[in-house]
Amino acid sequence: MNPIKPLFITLLAGISALFAAEPPAQIRPSAPIKEFRLPSFDKDGQKTSFMRAAEALFVTATQVDVKDLQLTLFTKDGTGGFDTVLLTPSATFKTDQQIVSGKDQVRLIRLDVEVIGEQWSYNHPEKRVTIAKNTRVIFQEELKDIIK
Repeated sequence: MNPIKPLFITLLAGISALFAAEPPAQIRPSAPIKEFRLPSFDKDGQKTSFMRAAEALFVTATQVDVKDLQLTLFTKDGTGGFDTVLLTPSATFKTDQQIVSGKDQVRLIRLDVEVIGEQWSYNHPEKRVTIAKNTRVIFQEELKDIIK
């Protein structure tokens, strides 16, 4: 038997399991997946998000720990442009809740604002980012008449 075939099947099963609520334990890889990539699409085939990590480790059926995460959310206008990019050296992804969180520094980039901080979470169903510690906000546009 070709030794690459079982590895490939395990890798595909692991990626598919990322968004499944309870994947069977026998298909969960026990070693980290290097250069992990996971695109998401809407019902019309438009890319909605793209998760990239240098490494992904399936800790449990509903928890994936990642290193060097880049999560890109795309605009809904069909142009393929980015709406938000989230960068962090490490994070935990709870697949059953669709929440990504981490204690390390996070950098959130949008065209109009950039936010940096620590102890953060991103709730995908609510499209909400919370940053609890050492938060710094940089506005990319002029704030007219903010203080009068």
